[in-house]
Amino acid sequence: MTSTLPPDVSGYLARVLDRLRTVLGDALLGVYPTGSLALDGYSPGRSDIDLIAVVERAGPAVLETLAAELSHDVLPCPATGLEFVLYERSAVAGAGNGAGFALNLNTGRELPPKVGFGASEDEAVFWYPIDRSISSQQGVALLGPPPATLLAPVPFDALLPVLVESVEARLHTDLDLGDNAVLNGCRSLRYASQRRWYAKRPAAQWAAGAAPEFGPLIHAALHGYARGRTADDTVDDAQVHAFLTFVLDRLGQHRPAATAGGRRGG
Repeated sequence: MTSTLPPDVSGYLARVLDRLRTVLGDALLGVYPTGSLALDGYSPGRSDIDLIAVVERAGPAVLETLAAELSHDVLPCPATGLEFVLYERSAVAGAGNGAGFALNLNTGRELPPKVGFGASEDEAVFWYPIDRSISSQQGVALLGPPPATLLAPVPFDALLPVLVESVEARLHTDLDLGDNAVLNGCRSLRYASQRRWYAKRPAAQWAAGAAPEFGPLIHAALHGYARGRTADDTVDDAQVHAFLTFVLDRLGQHRPAATAGGRRGG
């Protein structure tokens, strides 16, 4: 994977791994790319570097040290930002769809800084099982065994409500990155249809064919995404909301049928 990345990103990943080994030592079990990095869809100037690490155990002092060592001020990130999530092995050994992280770090030139030690009650948790699902599917390890060894794959029926939550969240928040909302909707739509994750561009190309009435919007979103985060948004909010409402309806069609006892699975 790293051979296809810009040299500055590959070098940065190597330095991140060095910091993880130094701070975590033998407790470090695995490090895995997720998001666009895992899906071979990394876009310079737009994509974050998304990483998952799994440890046996890590105390508060170690996690605080690690967050400081990975801070953009200490280790500058060449991408738009680093989104780093660390789990203890026990939290991801089962196929759950919660957050479960020990450390959640956002840092970089275009990311609002964030350091979290465990999810708060009011925090949106849908990103975490989605990212774990992507890593588990792709099977790429920067360190350690294949990701599915430590990140238990989340069954489709358990992940579908998470996808619904992710789309609903975008419907009810300010769309400062409307093109990203469209492309994430495309990715969710294709996953629900084919039960496999794809990078944003191939997911969008597929969705434009599957829902041609939204083709112009999807192509505009792709154009805006390619221009970077600092470019003016190229999509209309009303059209984005219409598309996300359509995605929600399609996701609803994939819900498990009621069983004989009247209960829904997953």
